[in-house]
Amino acid sequence: MPEFTGRAAELLALTTALDRDSGATVAITALRGMGGVGKTTLAQHAARRLTHRYPDGQIVVDLNGHGVGAPTTPIDAMQRVIRAFTPTLPPLDDVAQARAIYRDTLTGKRVLILLDNAADTDQIRDLIPPPHCGALITARELVKPEGCTELRLDLLPLDESVELLRALAPTAAGKDADWRRLADRCGLLPLALRVAGSVLATAEDLTLPGYLAELADEATRPHRLTLDGDASANVAAVLSHSLRRLVAQDPVLAARWQILSVFPADFDRAAAAALWEESADSAARVLRGLLARSLLLFDETTRRYRLHDLMRPLARSLFERDPATDPSPGATNRLTAAEGRFAMHFMGVLAKADDLYRRGHDGVSAGLARYDAEARNIATAAAWAINRAESNSTAQQVAAQLPSVGNFILDIRLHPRVRIVWFTAANAAAHQMGNLRLAARNIESLGDAYADVGKTQRAIELHRCALDMFHRIGDPHGEAICLGSLGKRYASLGDSQSAIKHYQQALKLYQQITDTTHNISCQLGKAIQLANIGRSFADIGDTFLALNYYRESQDIAREIGYRRGESILLSNFGDTHSALGETEHATKLYQQALEIAREIGEQRVEGGILLRLANAHAQIGDVATAITLTEQALAIFVAIESPHADTARQQLARLREEAPQS
Repeated sequence: MPEFTGRAAELLALTTALDRDSGATVAITALRGMGGVGKTTLAQHAARRLTHRYPDGQIVVDLNGHGVGAPTTPIDAMQRVIRAFTPTLPPLDDVAQARAIYRDTLTGKRVLILLDNAADTDQIRDLIPPPHCGALITARELVKPEGCTELRLDLLPLDESVELLRALAPTAAGKDADWRRLADRCGLLPLALRVAGSVLATAEDLTLPGYLAELADEATRPHRLTLDGDASANVAAVLSHSLRRLVAQDPVLAARWQILSVFPADFDRAAAAALWEESADSAARVLRGLLARSLLLFDETTRRYRLHDLMRPLARSLFERDPATDPSPGATNRLTAAEGRFAMHFMGVLAKADDLYRRGHDGVSAGLARYDAEARNIATAAAWAINRAESNSTAQQVAAQLPSVGNFILDIRLHPRVRIVWFTAANAAAHQMGNLRLAARNIESLGDAYADVGKTQRAIELHRCALDMFHRIGDPHGEAICLGSLGKRYASLGDSQSAIKHYQQALKLYQQITDTTHNISCQLGKAIQLANIGRSFADIGDTFLALNYYRESQDIAREIGYRRGESILLSNFGDTHSALGETEHATKLYQQALEIAREIGEQRVEGGILLRLANAHAQIGDVATAITLTEQALAIFVAIESPHADTARQQLARLREEAPQS
C-alpha cells in the first residue's frame, strides 16, 4: 500500500516548523483536522524526515482523545516516554513526580515526541518536552499550548485523491470520470480513499462501476467504506468517535450540529442562524465552536461552511444509539422543522436574488451570483416542498411560491424541463391554497417553459388559461404578461400580424400601469414589448419601423439596467443592419450582444447570437469561422434541449456543403 501521496506543501510547512534550533524553547507543532484526514500519516512521514534533527529518538504516544475507551491520562503518557529510556521504571501515581522524571529523562537529548490523537490542551500540557526536543501533536479539536505552531490539515485535492486511488488499485479498470466520481464519493477524505482503493484492489468480483453503485446512497455510504477485520479502516466508526465525544460533552451543541445535516451543500452564517432560529452573532459563536472540533469545513475564500459528505448521514442518526442523551427528544421532528425553515430561508434567498436581478445595472450580476452560490440549496428546498406539499403546510407554501419569486433568474439558470416540474407543482399547490392569482402566475410561467422545449401549442393553451384567470380577478399586469407571451408564441409560428396585435395590447396595458405606479416591472414589460414589436416588423420587412421600436426599447432597457434586453436588442439591431447589407456593422453588434449574454449566463440568447454571428461570417466568405460558431451554438442548444438545435444542425450542414474542399 502506498504510504504517502501528495501533501507536499503541508509536509514542507511541518518539517520547517520542527527543523529549527529552538534555543531556550521547545519546537511545538499541532496538526489539526477531522477524523480520517491523514494527520497521523502525515506526522509520521514528517518525523522520518527529521531523524537528523532528533537523533536521540522519536516516540509515538497514542493519547486516544477520540477512540474507544477513555483518553490516555497525562501520567500514563509520561510513563510511556520515560520507559522508552528506562524500561525498569516502577509505576508512578504522583503527577508532580512523573513530570519531574519526564523532564529529567529528556533534558540534554534531542527527541521528537509525537503526541497522537490528543483530546484537548489539558491532556498534553505536561507532555511538552524540554528545549532541544520537539513535540508534534495531532488532534481533531483545537489544541494549542503556549508557543505552538498550528497547521490545519484539509481534505486531499481531487487530482491527488485520484492518484492515491489508482496507486492502491493499479489493476482496476475505469474511465477517468469514474475515478474522479469515486474520489468524490469518498469525500476526498484520505481514510475513505485508502479503504476504497484497498477494496477495489482485493475484491476479485468488484468493478469500479459496480463499486460506485454500491456507494451511490449517501445514507449508507460511510458504513460501506470499511475493511473487514480492521477497526482503523471503518470510516463510520472512525468519524463517530468525534460524535460520541460531542454528545457526551455538549448535547445541546450536538443537536445544533445535527440540524446542519439538512444542508445538502455549503452554506453561510445567515442560513445557519435561520435554521437555529438565532441571531447571526450567536450563530457565529456556535459555528466557531464546531470548527474548533473539526466538525465543519470552512472555505476561507467564500466564507462558507459545510458538513463533510460522509458526516451528514452520521449526523442525522446522531442520537439513535442512546435517545436519552437527546436534549430535546424527537430528532425526527427537529429535523422536519429544520427542513421547513431551510426551505423558507432559501425561498427568501431566491426572492432577493431575483429582486437584485430585476433592479438592473450592477444588480444583474449580483443577483445571478447570489443565486449561483445557493443553487443547490434552492433546488433541494424546491424538491422537499414538492414531495411534501400535500401533507405539510410549509411545504405547500414553498411549492406554490418558490418558482414565481425567482421567475427571472430561473428562466435563465434552470433547464426548462425542470421549470415544467416546478411550475406544475406550484400550480397544484396554489390551487390547493385557493390563491388564484398565484396559480395564474404559475400557469403563465409554465407556458413559457413548454415553449422553451418546443411545445408551442401547449404553451398557447396555458397562456390563454392564465390570461382568462387574470382577467377574471382583475389583474392587468398579469394580463399584459400573458398577452406578451402569446405574441412570442405566434411570432415563433411565423404569424407576425397576430404577434404584433398581442404585443400592442400588452404594451397598452403596461403604459396604463406605469402612468399611475411607475412600477419598474412594468417599465421592463414596456421595453420587452417594444423590442418584440420591432422584431415582428423586421420579420415582415419594415426595417425603418423596426429600428424605431428597437431604439425606444433600448432607451428604457439602459435606463433600468436590463442587461438581457440589451443583449437581445443589440442582436436585433445586428439583424437589421445585416438585412441592409451592412455586415461588418452587424458583426460588431452581434459581438457586443454576445459579451452581455455570456456575462449573465443566458445560454438561449447566447446560442441564438452565435447562429446570427455565424451567418454574418458566412456572408463575407469566412465559412470556417461560421462553422465553428454554429458548432458552439449547437452544443449549447443540445445541452439545454432547445428546439433551436434542429435549426443549428441545418445551418451547420449547409455551411459544410459551402466550405471549400481541401
